[in-house]
Amino acid sequence: MYHLFVERENAFSPDSAGEFAELEDAQKAAKEAKAADPTITYTIEESTGGFNSYGDLLTTVIERG
Repeated sequence: MYHLFVERENAFSPDSAGEFAELEDAQKAAKEAKAADPTITYTIEESTGGFNSYGDLLTTVIERG
């Protein structure tokens, strides 16, 4: 599962822009969001469904832009 987060300038935290089963779909959505508003930054994270001892979902950053 791939999670796309979009952060706007002066935002306190990034907004979730969607969850995708395929990396290509997440990358396409990220590029479309960046084309619509060039001031944003995005992060694509991959999760395998594992949790740490605090109950937080374990993720790996795949791409930032």
